Amino acid sequence: MTRLPVVAIVGRPNVGKSSLLNALVGKRISIVQDQPGVTRDRVSIPLKIEGRFVELVDTGGYGFEDPDLTEHIRQQIERAMARSDLVLFIVDTKAGLTGGDEQIASLLRKQNLKTILVANKTDSEKTDPALGDFARLGLGTPLGISALNDRRLDSLVDAIKGNVDLENAPTEMPEPEMMLAIVGKRNAGKSTLVNAIARLYDVTDENRVIVSEVPGTTRDSIDVRFKKDDKNLVVIDTAGVRKKRHMVTNDIAFYSFHRAERSIRRADVSIMLIDGTEHVSEPDKKLARYIADQFKPVILVVNKWDLVLADARKQASQKKVEFDEELLATEYSEYLNLELKHLDFAPIVFVSAKEGLDVHQILDVAFDLFKQANTRVTTSKLNSVLKKIMEERAPSTPTGRRIRVYYVTQSDVAPPTIVMFVNHPEDVTDSYQRFMINRFRETLPFNEIPIRLFMRGRGGAPAGEEPFEHGEPKRPSAQKRKAPPKKPVRRPKRSKR
Repeated sequence: MTRLPVVAIVGRPNVGKSSLLNALVGKRISIVQDQPGVTRDRVSIPLKIEGRFVELVDTGGYGFEDPDLTEHIRQQIERAMARSDLVLFIVDTKAGLTGGDEQIASLLRKQNLKTILVANKTDSEKTDPALGDFARLGLGTPLGISALNDRRLDSLVDAIKGNVDLENAPTEMPEPEMMLAIVGKRNAGKSTLVNAIARLYDVTDENRVIVSEVPGTTRDSIDVRFKKDDKNLVVIDTAGVRKKRHMVTNDIAFYSFHRAERSIRRADVSIMLIDGTEHVSEPDKKLARYIADQFKPVILVVNKWDLVLADARKQASQKKVEFDEELLATEYSEYLNLELKHLDFAPIVFVSAKEGLDVHQILDVAFDLFKQANTRVTTSKLNSVLKKIMEERAPSTPTGRRIRVYYVTQSDVAPPTIVMFVNHPEDVTDSYQRFMINRFRETLPFNEIPIRLFMRGRGGAPAGEEPFEHGEPKRPSAQKRKAPPKKPVRRPKRSKR
């Protein structure tokens, strides 16, 4: 694909940059809130203009004062400007010309960047005379628009066309072959992981999102496109999930969380990032439950594993006992399976996003899960497996009625959806359905992904099809059934430093 021309939106905090991006693309991409500092990272989206695509980039407010984040935000804005073919410099008609506007204009002139001066919040003809004040910025007469009222947006699009060479811009955006959503609680290292992936596959823009020790740095969900083995992929960096009580009192936390939920729904595979230095928390369990409810393949990625190992070695040395790294990983995996019971089938990978250790393993596992989720099994194979399951344990019912199973088939993929036709679907208990799903997962090529199972009435059985005969419900055996071997923990080898 040819390179997308980049159009960067810059300006002071709260002048309406995010509202403009949303208005131009016709979607709610960036969070819009009437307070400064909401947008911090670069938020980009393809914008189609006369059959050609450009990359529209929203940036944080230039000059936003925060002792921990100001420098990070400034760096992200300057990176966006450096990559841009055109800058939309947004000023606020209602607020008038400010010293912050003059500072940004000076920076744009020094860098000799092609710029369109856009005066937002010019809601009507009555406010047009105020545009003359901005001519003092030395960037020409501003174009007065209103992002919220869609006023003169068509004129702005025409101005973009006149200042960007669209001749070689791509005419289509290839759909990503796989989308990955990185989710987790605040400060688990999601943005650090995104940047670590960028360093592996997109060296020209390795610091893609803001990384800070301040919890809650990322507010929006940010799509980062890259290629691996000639495959177009998208990694979605999401806001950190907070405890439920914060959702009620903080609008930004509420919208950030719901964007994270939307990202999980959009994604083919979720990467749930867990801080290995802390206990599994309420937000972790909340995310796990939501991922399970959406039937999404998921990788449990334990981050900061280098710190966990260092601490464990120190304790082992103090106690003068031998340190076993594999045993520690196994014990931690068992701990996760107990705490996140809904995802006990998910593979576990141990990484250090900050050091870049074993990050490449995540994508290898993701491709494997994506393949499993899109695998289709023949009806004959499914019925053969079903027969063995029923020989092992026949379904019992609360009413004592005998369950006759006619046949089973796979109706869909991603997630694999299995439909079983029986005479009394309402009598098949949830516990027996869970038993069947576990057996399907052990026997079929779906061992690390969620499976959907539906019961249907006998009307769906083919004419003349005899049900599987399994006699009366079996009594529990006096001898406990031998537990299946525990799923091996997928743990990549540590790289030598």
